[in-house]
Amino acid sequence: MSFIWTPGQTLEKLFKVFLITAFAVSCASTRGPNDFVEMSPIKKKAELYYDYGTNALVGQEYTKALTNLLKAVEIIDEDSRYHNNLGMAYYFKKDSKNAVKHLERSIEIDPKNSDAKNNLASINFYEGNYQRAEKLYLEVTKDLEYPKQFRVYYNLGLLDLKKNRVNKAISLFKKAVKENKSYCPAHFELGQISFSNHDYGKAAISFENASLGTCAANPLPYYQHALSLVSLGEYGAALIKFEEILEKFPESPQAKLATRQIQTIKINKLRSNEKQALQYQLNKIERKMIKNRQKEKSDRPAESLTF
Repeated sequence: MSFIWTPGQTLEKLFKVFLITAFAVSCASTRGPNDFVEMSPIKKKAELYYDYGTNALVGQEYTKALTNLLKAVEIIDEDSRYHNNLGMAYYFKKDSKNAVKHLERSIEIDPKNSDAKNNLASINFYEGNYQRAEKLYLEVTKDLEYPKQFRVYYNLGLLDLKKNRVNKAISLFKKAVKENKSYCPAHFELGQISFSNHDYGKAAISFENASLGTCAANPLPYYQHALSLVSLGEYGAALIKFEEILEKFPESPQAKLATRQIQTIKINKLRSNEKQALQYQLNKIERKMIKNRQKEKSDRPAESLTF
């Protein structure tokens, strides 16, 4: 397996669940059943350490990942995949220096390793080296056979948001979802932009799409979708969405917020009903007064005329 990391505060703070799966799996997952048989004993041993380390990396067991990937590299230093994953293990152990070192070594071994370039770009992005990050991302976009371009477009979109190039970011997020319709983080960013522009209809659609796929286990797109429905005045649909959050994510911060929103909607609905009832009574009194005045006028005797 080889991995790609998606950077940025948005994902780290708001898409913690997605962060686990923000790596792209390749190579090891396509290994044939006879591949191990055909390997030399040394290569087989290195691959086993590599697989153990990679699986630990996916499972967020970063110490275990680091230990196994280091052993793989000790056995075979000339494998670009090993250094890419080892670099990410170091990064998640908060050792950026060694992370960059091994990602650069990965690219040195295989200049066409777009996974490693994307990871190195993402680290540069996260650390504020935007120019270096953009250069690497743009290099990856030239790899026409790279199957994960949607991630690159998304990362470039985040970079453009950092530089206040919102229209360009929108274009890149749209390219990301065109490449992969189920890529929920791009849908989420499009929703955020639409919501900030008060285009709540588009925001609702984007947030609904963002609550599917990998992000289905994250309550935030559900909550933002519900808020969009509130802004559209679709209170009934919003209540259903808030209640869905309470059912699926009862311990989440969004569940607490959803509870408050439900109470607010119900209170406002009650006040609205009370207001309508009061208005009805006032209208009824007014109609009665008008009717009484008309009756008094019709019952009044006609005055005699003087010539």
